[in-house]
Amino acid sequence: MTPTSGRSRSVRAGGSRPVVAVAPVAALALLALALSGCTSTTRASSPDAPAASSSGATLDDAVASDDAAPADAVPADAAPADAATAPGLDVTGFVLEGSDPDLVDASAASLDVVGVDGVLVAADGASVSSPSLDAEAQRDAAHARGLQAQLLVSNYDERIGDFSEPVASALLSSPANRSAVAADLASRVSTGGWDSLMVDLEGLTAGDSAGLTAFASELRAAVGPDVRLDVALQASTTVEGYGDLGYDVPALAASLDHLTLMAYDQHGPWEPDDPGPVGSLGWTIDSLAALTALAPTDQVVLGVAGYGYRWGGDEPAGQVSDEEARDRVGDAGGSARWDSAAAEQTATLADGAVLWWSDSRSLDTRVELARGLGLAGVAVWSLDLSDPVEIDTD
Repeated sequence: MTPTSGRSRSVRAGGSRPVVAVAPVAALALLALALSGCTSTTRASSPDAPAASSSGATLDDAVASDDAAPADAVPADAAPADAATAPGLDVTGFVLEGSDPDLVDASAASLDVVGVDGVLVAADGASVSSPSLDAEAQRDAAHARGLQAQLLVSNYDERIGDFSEPVASALLSSPANRSAVAADLASRVSTGGWDSLMVDLEGLTAGDSAGLTAFASELRAAVGPDVRLDVALQASTTVEGYGDLGYDVPALAASLDHLTLMAYDQHGPWEPDDPGPVGSLGWTIDSLAALTALAPTDQVVLGVAGYGYRWGGDEPAGQVSDEEARDRVGDAGGSARWDSAAAEQTATLADGAVLWWSDSRSLDTRVELARGLGLAGVAVWSLDLSDPVEIDTD
């Protein structure tokens, strides 16, 4: 894993629209807009999570956290979005192709889209793999539950166990390769039973930006104006950072329907001596502030972790599902603590192991944030690791 990626496959509405100029928004102003007078309508938390931390801290305590911007960043006329009139959130649950298709059942009532990971770009960038039978089973399971099935295409390289910039570059730098892959993906929608597509190219550099923009435009032309096309973006807390990660955000927004911010993997096993939140609330807000300075807020989908990591103890650092995190803490006779600033669960065990995980309560907090900001939706990575997704859609 690389610090810019962190996520591996094991952890891990159509029409071109014009770019709307969006003024930069300070991070704390985003939080104020989302939370002032806005009450979450999601379920409280996982069954074993307390209604508040033992200290009585609540979501509002995040305002005073070290992750937040100075208080004078809030404009005097800031007003929260009207939750009663705001459009409903689009909710995606990601699944790995080899996961049990039946796991969608526990979350189906709250989902709109099942994102299936998916197909891989070939090493030479000239083609993509065909969806496996397992991926097609996930597609069919989504359809059986009345949900949209979205096919993810990524530059994950199974030989190195991570996302590969050379693989992405081989695709993006070649007009012939881009054209061939766009045509192949379009055929998956027109004849292969997939409803929409997500481009998930990670570990890019600024030099990949023009090619990614061209690929997005060519893919839009190939599928037509009515097929949903999304892109997954790694998180940056600065406007310039998105460019450094290979994303010309305004140009991508012009061709694609949604920009899904992967607001997770702030910390992970690639930092074996630096445990911390999977994607703290303050870091998420900073990343949203930078992104919404470049693209319309209602085009942004907030990606939320449904998993955690463990460090120390008798094992190498690694990933845990939400259920496994709770089981490990319980088996060790420990107790979890809700960190209100990060809006995640954490525990330190007797053997020195440290765990951080993002559970259903963490999702509730971020759903509240997304609704308050008027974002397009939320997307949970991934259903095989997370608590069931239960969101009040009323």
